[in-house]
Amino acid sequence: MSFLKDRIWSWGYVLDKIPSSVPFTFEKSRCSLETQAAWLGVQHVNYNNSLFSKEYIENHFPQWDKEILSTCIENRLSDSHMQRLSHMKGIFCMLEHDHYLESAIRIAKLSLKYPNIVGVNFDDFCAARGSSSILPELHDKIKEINPALKISIVTYSNWDQKEYQNTSKYVDMYSRWCWVPAEDYWRFHENDIQRLRDVIGPEKSIIQGIYIHDFGSSGLPVTQCYSKVPFEVFQKSVETICENTFNGIIDGFIIPQAAYFSCLSHKKHVCWLKEYIDWFDATTTVL
Repeated sequence: MSFLKDRIWSWGYVLDKIPSSVPFTFEKSRCSLETQAAWLGVQHVNYNNSLFSKEYIENHFPQWDKEILSTCIENRLSDSHMQRLSHMKGIFCMLEHDHYLESAIRIAKLSLKYPNIVGVNFDDFCAARGSSSILPELHDKIKEINPALKISIVTYSNWDQKEYQNTSKYVDMYSRWCWVPAEDYWRFHENDIQRLRDVIGPEKSIIQGIYIHDFGSSGLPVTQCYSKVPFEVFQKSVETICENTFNGIIDGFIIPQAAYFSCLSHKKHVCWLKEYIDWFDATTTVL
């Protein structure tokens, strides 16, 4: 039995071509989601292929390499992808931007065929953009199809906590993210988790996300952010989430994104990450 690795979620794309361009990655990658999970020794994943449609990418990210469509998008939620993830204990599938309800219903139906699909993930949840108004119907529709399916939403430490009021009736798990890398955030991490708990209540699961790539510091569009998270900040984030998972402040954590794990530019980060997780887990007694 593993204490820590049972509480870690990988995050990324199943790749249909190797190497390939991947969303939000600035080098071609040879690391698919299941490959990242195997290397880390974890069995829970967030499946990102279902996050985007061809139309959404063409409208919002026209500068992306066109091979992303064939590599990451065309086979989203396919039997071939689910079979490649068949050894996973749990899969959360991303809801498609702008088509949340339709994709939730599709994922719920697919979970009847692949019972290791355990939930849906609502990325960049924002009440101001109407996310809250969708939740009740989305919740009822998927629970009607598969009562066991869980709903997770992405929350941000720098957003107004009112975004997440009145969600706990419909949401099972909250992932927490700090958009701009900062050591002080991790130094006072417990305080931020308490802020979220004050809104959602004590019974809901909270898992912390970390970044390897820095999309937040420059203020530029994410497609123009070429820097890694400063190594010292990354170390502090990993040390904090491992400790706060162990002491019960959070229920686990998410490691994005699989594509970066084969990028030479990020090798120092990901190798240190694995070494630290292996050390923490191997020296933790499970009673």
